Amino acid sequence: MRFSCCLLFVLTLCSGLFAQDKFQLKCSPFQAIEVRHPIDGSCGPYGTATTPGAKAQNEVKNNLCAGTTFQEITRQALIEKHKSVAKMPGYSGWSGEDLPADRSKFVSLGEGKAFQFIGCVFEAHYADLSSGESVNCQIKRDEKSNDIHIALVEPSRVPDECESITAEMIPHYRPTAWTKDAIASIGRTTLVRVSGQLMFDASHKVCGERGHKTTDPKRASDWEIHPVYAFEVCTKQSGGSCSEWEGLADWAAKRGDRARQ
Repeated sequence: MRFSCCLLFVLTLCSGLFAQDKFQLKCSPFQAIEVRHPIDGSCGPYGTATTPGAKAQNEVKNNLCAGTTFQEITRQALIEKHKSVAKMPGYSGWSGEDLPADRSKFVSLGEGKAFQFIGCVFEAHYADLSSGESVNCQIKRDEKSNDIHIALVEPSRVPDECESITAEMIPHYRPTAWTKDAIASIGRTTLVRVSGQLMFDASHKVCGERGHKTTDPKRASDWEIHPVYAFEVCTKQSGGSCSEWEGLADWAAKRGDRARQ
């Protein structure tokens, strides 16, 4: 009896540990275009974070359940939200694994809700390929296992990455057509509509802020659209507005067809 109980305990423990190494797709904002990748079977929502604050932030970064009723948000609104966070006790010391475990104040400012940002792509790249990132289990040199970092700017502003807003496409179940090259090919004058969860990345400081490092992303606010749930390209644009949007997967497929003709 004692052996059976011990065996049951060990199996239960191992089962729990194994489950944490998998990414459970609880919600599916990508719907028909989602694709399972090797990282989905080996890297859970906490990644390799070891502190309560880093685990909490990684879990938010991987949240695909904010819903799909998106509220539009402006660059200035995101900057104001950043200023509110910058006044919080301990803000100056947040970095790396030294992050706040209690994110309730971020939630009160909108973290975990569904928002969308309309702007133009300044640049896009696969993040942390050389070193890996804890949220993605430190996997290196693998584009399919790392975020796509997207810097977005308002079309009316001087193109400067320090003026940008960040969006991140996580690798978990990321659609095949969502690539850095596809996003970069859109150009800097075409409007895009980026929808997803609003989250605050407490690991970094913004341009011009005390404590900003050369390794920190250049941007105007640490509030991000992260993860991205939908990415649309304007196909009918007039001035600074758009009357027709097309999903990135469809837009990229049509662009590929035109290139082959």
